Amino acid sequence: MSDSNLKSCSIVITSQKGKGNLIEEAKAVALLLGASYVERKRVSLANLQAAHKGKDILIFSQKGPQLYTGEGKAHEFHLSMAHLRLIAYDRGQTDHLIEAVGTEPITSFLDCTAGLGSDSIVVAYAKPECKKMVALEGNPLLAYVTNYGLRHFVHENDKVTAALRRIQVCAIRFEDFLKKSADNSFDMVYFDPMFEVPVTESPQFLSLRGHLVETGFTEAVLQEAKRVAKKRVIVKERPFSSIFQTLPPDELFGGKYSRVAFGVYKV
Repeated sequence: MSDSNLKSCSIVITSQKGKGNLIEEAKAVALLLGASYVERKRVSLANLQAAHKGKDILIFSQKGPQLYTGEGKAHEFHLSMAHLRLIAYDRGQTDHLIEAVGTEPITSFLDCTAGLGSDSIVVAYAKPECKKMVALEGNPLLAYVTNYGLRHFVHENDKVTAALRRIQVCAIRFEDFLKKSADNSFDMVYFDPMFEVPVTESPQFLSLRGHLVETGFTEAVLQEAKRVAKKRVIVKERPFSSIFQTLPPDELFGGKYSRVAFGVYKV
């Protein structure tokens, strides 16, 4: 789905009790995203979506923005699986993504498929020396929700909050971003493409499946990523995926019984 189609398939509203400044903020963001602002008028989300031919809905509330796709509950920012991974990491348990990143200090990291932001959060936390953390998301509504959370969410652990603040979200397709990037722009470039064979996922993510920009990982993409990366390109997929069969990585990280693996392509 192209960026223009994503924008044309979305509307912006407020919560039922939204008024005043919240309405003005919703109107401004609708203009920014190229979406349509619609007055709520106490209409339910399901009926509002039906009246607008199934368009995705960005909701402004006092708690922050939410994305409603019509499947499950409206999505709002939360640490999701990153919360459990950070706890495990602090306890000394292995995180396979951090294994793939390596033990050497890094100064820049590009996440080409930000989504809910979980992987970027884990890397930012484990690599506090990395000051240039850029996360790309092709769906402008999801990018807005994720960026808002990274800018405003406050964790009880100050180091987690600091990690969130270091991540810069850009609402752009990674193909476009990579083309505009200079050679060796980032130490590492990371991809988490939509799995060929889905794993059991959180209800929050399942509500977004089919509403995200889905782009296959190809040899051409790999070569472009290698041009932009100084040290390595990392790809997350199932261990038996066709990606790892047709484009064998230099290293593959993941436990014997892991549902996912991280392939490292050295530059």
